Amino acid sequence: MKKDSIRIYKTFKAVQLILLIVFFLAFFIYLKTDPVLSASIFTNSKLLTICVFLWAFMIFSFFAIIMDFRQLEKNISDSDDLNRLAYLDSLTGIPNRISCDIIFKKYEDASAETISNLACALISITNLSLINEALGRSRGNYLIQDFASIFETVGKNYGFVGRNGGNEFLIAIEECDKEKMASFNSSLADAVKAYNDSSNHMPVTYRTYTAFNSELNKATFPEIITQLYKERGMH
Repeated sequence: MKKDSIRIYKTFKAVQLILLIVFFLAFFIYLKTDPVLSASIFTNSKLLTICVFLWAFMIFSFFAIIMDFRQLEKNISDSDDLNRLAYLDSLTGIPNRISCDIIFKKYEDASAETISNLACALISITNLSLINEALGRSRGNYLIQDFASIFETVGKNYGFVGRNGGNEFLIAIEECDKEKMASFNSSLADAVKAYNDSSNHMPVTYRTYTAFNSELNKATFPEIITQLYKERGMH
């Protein structure tokens, strides 16, 4: 709805601008092609006043429309910035808990077929506490950022990825069987290994918990997530 309103507003302003330009050109051409009127402008003070007023009004209107366009673009940019602040994790730049909750809501309204073939994985960084204690929280934050970048790069090729808080990351994959999940896990493991091999700092270690709704037969997405946390709690 918001995008439609912006599109309509832009169209309205564009029409305004076109009509103003057409009117300006028509008025200018009329003056140039009518020698009597052209000669009268500088001898008739009232006509000169009217012409000056019209020219000033058209110039003012032209710049007012341009400023409207610039203000609209600024408002859109500000809105995008606010959306990024609201829906992206401030530390990692990937979708945050609010975004995860929105995805949860999306799958609540999804068809039974979509839910039945959905699989999720909860990835937990297992050595974050150790790094925080040994090297400080700033180094722990760097580790979260690095892992989030790896996780997003790999995970976006499979489904929705987000940081669910703390050391936990979530991926939801549609039309997912064990082979597809194994492919994701393998790609993530390879990327993390490459990071650990090239890093001068402590390596990142993580654990993955998975839930396949083709096996669980849960009716809603929150039930699948609950099962993930149950599995994590058993380890």
